[in-house]
Amino acid sequence: MDTGQREYRKRKSMPRALLVVLGVQTLLVTVKLGTVDSDRPWVPWLKAGSALVLLWMFTWLLVRLRVGRTIVGPDGVTTRGAVIRRHRAWPDLYDIRVEPTKAGAMAPEHSTLAYGTDGRRLPLFFVDSRQCDDLLAEVEAIRTDGAAWRGMPWTRLPEVEERIRRRALRRDSWNWAFIGMMCSYLPALFFFFWRQDGHAVLYFVWGPLAVLLAGLTLFVATESRRPNRAE
Repeated sequence: MDTGQREYRKRKSMPRALLVVLGVQTLLVTVKLGTVDSDRPWVPWLKAGSALVLLWMFTWLLVRLRVGRTIVGPDGVTTRGAVIRRHRAWPDLYDIRVEPTKAGAMAPEHSTLAYGTDGRRLPLFFVDSRQCDDLLAEVEAIRTDGAAWRGMPWTRLPEVEERIRRRALRRDSWNWAFIGMMCSYLPALFFFFWRQDGHAVLYFVWGPLAVLLAGLTLFVATESRRPNRAE
């Protein structure tokens, strides 16, 4: 191992509350699918698809926890997830920051992100407030070593800050629009079983897509009116 290289992996187990929530959600989905009338031709496909999605989600989570890691060394920062490996060399990195996590109460309170000069962010797996006893000190040590390896200090640039802000806006737009689209499936299910008029494509395809488009348009229109927050 190179001198100064740091490797971050899962050291602490997942919260029991998260495991309970995942188990309850899986049980609820299984019970709901079991009560659906199997006489309809599309029901077996729905059950098989739901089972595959649940299996994929659990497999992805277990593999990511098993093989996921972040490696910080003289050549840059490397992250490895369940499938994808990403690497950023020090000259391509703009800053490394600790930011609040937006993934809910089950996620770590703070996580670490490496930003490139193009404004793209790279989440550093397991460099967070759950796995690191002193996250701020750990990240400061990474920044100190990184400044020496890259041969220059960490300097704020207004143009890069604007790129980061724009990408965050785009990311939040998609996230909230996608959440709205997924929520629209609840009333779609209600109308589909209540009316039974055979308009499945309208309820489950065009309706959610319309919600997605409306959410993107509304969020971008609202956020774009805010003043530039770049420093």
